[in-house]
Amino acid sequence: VGGETVRTTLLILACSIAAFSSSDGAVGWRNDGTGKYPAAVPPTKWSADANVVWKTPMPSWGNATSVIVGNKLFVCSEPASLVCVNLADGRILWESTNTYLDMVSAKWSGGTEDDKGKAGNIVKQFRPLDRELRKLKQQLKNSPSDAGMVETIRKLNRRIQDLTKALESQAEYRLPRTEPVCGYSSSTPVSDGKNVYVLFGTGVAACYDLAGNRKWIKLIQKPTHNYGHGASPLLAAGKLIVRLLDLIALDARSGKVLWKVKTKPWWGTPALSRIGNVDVVITPHGGIVRIADGAILADNLSKLYSGSPITESKIAYFIETGAVAIKLPPKTSEKITPKIIWRITLKNDIYYASPVLHNGLIYAITQHNFFSVIDAKDGSVVYKKKLNLGGGTVYPSITLAGDYLYVSIDNGTTIVMKPGRKYEEVARNKLEPFRSSPVFRDKRLYVRGLKNLYCIGKE
Repeated sequence: VGGETVRTTLLILACSIAAFSSSDGAVGWRNDGTGKYPAAVPPTKWSADANVVWKTPMPSWGNATSVIVGNKLFVCSEPASLVCVNLADGRILWESTNTYLDMVSAKWSGGTEDDKGKAGNIVKQFRPLDRELRKLKQQLKNSPSDAGMVETIRKLNRRIQDLTKALESQAEYRLPRTEPVCGYSSSTPVSDGKNVYVLFGTGVAACYDLAGNRKWIKLIQKPTHNYGHGASPLLAAGKLIVRLLDLIALDARSGKVLWKVKTKPWWGTPALSRIGNVDVVITPHGGIVRIADGAILADNLSKLYSGSPITESKIAYFIETGAVAIKLPPKTSEKITPKIIWRITLKNDIYYASPVLHNGLIYAITQHNFFSVIDAKDGSVVYKKKLNLGGGTVYPSITLAGDYLYVSIDNGTTIVMKPGRKYEEVARNKLEPFRSSPVFRDKRLYVRGLKNLYCIGKE
């Protein structure tokens, strides 16, 4: 793979790779982190014109996977917006930006700004413009054909963009580097059913209630690698866990930093697990960290270049070219030594898509469509096959919904197949390009395309 291809690819790893196991009923990246929706009975066939229940244009493109909470769907949009959509009809209920300007404004809310310097003066100008913009956007919903209002909104947006650029001229608020394919909105939100939490590639995290009221926003830590950020936030034991330059636990209620652990700033989302009665987080680089206090119980057990670990039955699987399965101990101590069950070599390629483990089989795919099915017990390869997904790169993670596997590529093609020890394709479908992973509920599936959000169901 050429250097430029690798760079573009790395950024997308930020876009769609990661894995997390839910805690306390949280829903986020790939549902509960497994990529499985066993109760779903979604359609297996669709196109841009067939079985589309609704299609909603998004404010901008984005790579983050959608999250369904009750009757709402949450999705991110470039450069740093959280969008709430009505699940029934696709109507946008609210949208909120999470820029450095929003963060600075919130930090100084209610206080005097006379002595805050240049940033304070920018905030003074921003607040009335932001209030007016929000008011007009609400009015526009009732008068969508009002050309004068549309033009006023356009001018307000331009003025706010100018203020944002002025703020970013200061080193403290300068945007970190990223790649065009990754952008800043590739991390999937996470929700406990009452609040929804977001993290952006700018290093800004925020918490909202489901009605769109922001509870807190703050700059946690700026990413420093050049290809973008994509690791998604996790919820566990009242903590919001984010992986930026470090692995960091925040108090979910306030955003206060509770502990910080040094880690390598790569792209996969860690996995949540439990050793005995102790909650732990497993990093893509094989670190095991106690969630209560950030204590490192083990480290360097494996190394994932792009993806994220998956866990089941007290075993952690790290699936890439050098794949390994590690047995977690039955109880924890200050230092633990997990046992390696098996280690194998898979197709030498980049694995952006996170795998799925189902009924003792692990399903994995490389960026170039090379599909492998692995026996989780001993690591033997059940079968391998080059899938004909067309040109593009496999960024969306493999998903299991009901009785079927869904395997997608960024050109918009999705293969639906039956899981098992032999390849059995059920259907092949095409939509607009997308890099997110599909999500499912009941008889419907939802795909965040680069331009539109789709609800797919049987007509």
